Parts: sequence; structure tokens; C-alpha cells
Amino acid sequence: MKKIYPVVFILVFCVTILSCKGLSNGNNMKTKFSWDFYVSSPVHYSSELKYAKAFYGDKGEETVDVFDETAMAGLGNVTATPFSVNPPQGEISIPKGIDMVWVSIADKKIYRANIKFSPKIQNKLLKAFREGFYSHWRESNMDFNEFNVTILPEGHLWLYLGIGNLRRVLICDSLRGEETHMTLKEFSEGFYNAFQTVDSLCSDENENSFFNKHGSEYDKIWAFYVQRFNYQFDIQFENKQTELRKGQFVINFANGEILNHDDHGYFEQPSRPNKMEFQWITDGMLYTGHFYFDEEEVKKAFMEVYGNNPTQAGKLIVQVSKYNNWFDIYLEADNKKYKFEKTKIHVFKQGVNDSDDKAVVIYNNHREINSKYIHFIGE
Repeated sequence: MKKIYPVVFILVFCVTILSCKGLSNGNNMKTKFSWDFYVSSPVHYSSELKYAKAFYGDKGEETVDVFDETAMAGLGNVTATPFSVNPPQGEISIPKGIDMVWVSIADKKIYRANIKFSPKIQNKLLKAFREGFYSHWRESNMDFNEFNVTILPEGHLWLYLGIGNLRRVLICDSLRGEETHMTLKEFSEGFYNAFQTVDSLCSDENENSFFNKHGSEYDKIWAFYVQRFNYQFDIQFENKQTELRKGQFVINFANGEILNHDDHGYFEQPSRPNKMEFQWITDGMLYTGHFYFDEEEVKKAFMEVYGNNPTQAGKLIVQVSKYNNWFDIYLEADNKKYKFEKTKIHVFKQGVNDSDDKAVVIYNNHREINSKYIHFIGE
């Protein structure tokens, strides 16, 4: 029996080492990462910040701070959003909580959120930071480096991790601040001198007409955006010699998430699509298609096909004609099928080795509106 003990010990040791290696998987044991803090709001539902702090550190005592800024770049979007005045140096722990005070222009109210993140939220943040994602475009693994808090009407807050326009994931959509009865003078001397009251600060005629037309109720806009469904994208070419170009299939979703279809990594089943872009090659030519979904139609399609069963497997199918100039789009699940009729589509064509300035438009069904003005109302 004595001769067996060393063998058993060695076997146990080897199993333990292999198990640890399987769990670590590169970044899987890290607890500190490089990230910065941003705040944003939907473009037409902007907010004015008094301050915003993201807490980090082993005890959550250190902060990344944003002061006195207008937030309005879109869901999870850090482009031209308020950014930190004291960005962290090097790698730090994950965000542990937030403390923010803001005026919601749509609500004409001041809110505060002083929130320590729950273990569930911290675990989701840690998982996403550790896993990152594989970028087919870069042909390497990439790490998230942007922590964004998006402010929505009625005090709602969504937390994102992202990296530019390559990938963005929604970590939490359940946080909410509380109305605080701070005076405008207490909020900002500058705003008080210019406007005297919160109502006056929020009385922009253009925005008010937008709110009157589209509304600003959270449950009527963003509650739909955040719904998730079990579906995949399926691009079908009539010309079977066509190649869907890897790493060039980007999807923007209603909830602000961004996915490159060919990348692997942290991502849950998606919300409704907002817009997508993909490229394909055939007969020595490169085609780039931009697809902008109609907000009301995409809402209707998922309600009709999925009903109250969002977990059933489905597909969003794009059929491309033999001559690359006609497109049929369907949503299918459980023998139900919806054909999209209102999607705005813009397709360019160029030689595979040509520069982009050689591209020509071969299909455009929305000449009356420039692509840059096609948006969901609450994004």
C-alpha cells in the first residue's frame, strides 16, 4: 500500500494543476484591469451632470470623477460623452459602485444614485473584464476598457462595458436613482444664473416637441429595447459562390450592445436589431451592405413571432439575390414567419483590391433620408 500513495498524490496533483489551468484561461484569474469611466444619455433625452463618481479599489474607496457635463451621445456610447477628469493610471480593480447627481431634461427632475454594486453585478463585470473577446478584425483577443453609465428617463441607469465601436455589452439594466428635491442653485450656480429654475433649464422648444411626439416613458421605449430573444443571423446568397467576409459583420442592437458576428466572447442572447453592416465577395467584387431596421416594424415582428416565449430558437434571415441588388429579410421561430418591408438598405460595390473611394452605390431604397439621420427614437 505504501507504494501506491506517491502515485495517487501525483495523479491528484496533476488533475488539480490541469483544472486550475482550465479555469485560469489567460485573464481568468485577474482582478485588476485598465478602464476609464464615461457617462452618456440617449441623444434626444439628454442629462446635465452635477457630478458622477465611479468607485473602485479593494474597499471601493477610490473614485474616477466626472463633473458639470452634458451627457447625450447615445446608449452606451462614449463618443463625445463626459469623461473622467482623473483617469486611473495602470490597472485597477473593477468598478464597485457609483455616486451621481443629474438633471433629466425629459423629466424636468433632479435625481441622485448612490449605489454599491451587488455581488451579482460585480461578478458580471469581473467575468466580462476577464474574458474580453476575440476580435476577428484584429485577429487577437481584446479587453474591454470603457465603463459607461447611461442615464435614462425616470432615473433609470444602464451599465456597459465596451471598446470603441468594436464591442459593447450591457452588464446591468436594473439600477435606478431617486428624485432629490435639490434647488437649481444648489445643483449649479451657473445654471441658476442663466435659468433660475429646473423647468426653465429643461424648456428647449425643439426637445419638448420631440418629447410630445414620441414620449419619454421608460416602459414605452427602453423596456422594449432591453428585451432579449433567442435568435441568430443567417445570411443566404442566391449565388452559392459568394463569400461572406469574416470580421466585417457588425450588428448594433436596440439596447445599445454591439456585436461583430464573427467574434467570440462574452455576449448573451441579443435584443432586437437596430442596424447592421456586412460585406460579401463574389466575382472579384466587394459589396458592403448597410441595413437600418424600422423601429416600429422590428418591435411588431418580434412580438408577432415570439409572443411570450422569447427563449424559443429563431433566425433573422437576409436573402441576397443573384445580382446582389435585391434583399428579402425574415424573422422566423416556431413555424411563425414575419417579412420585413420597411428596412432601409444602402449597398456599395467596389473591386476587392480597390480603395473605398472607388465604391459606387448599387442599391439605395431611402434616397429621401441620409443614413446618418436614421435612428431609433430612444438611442
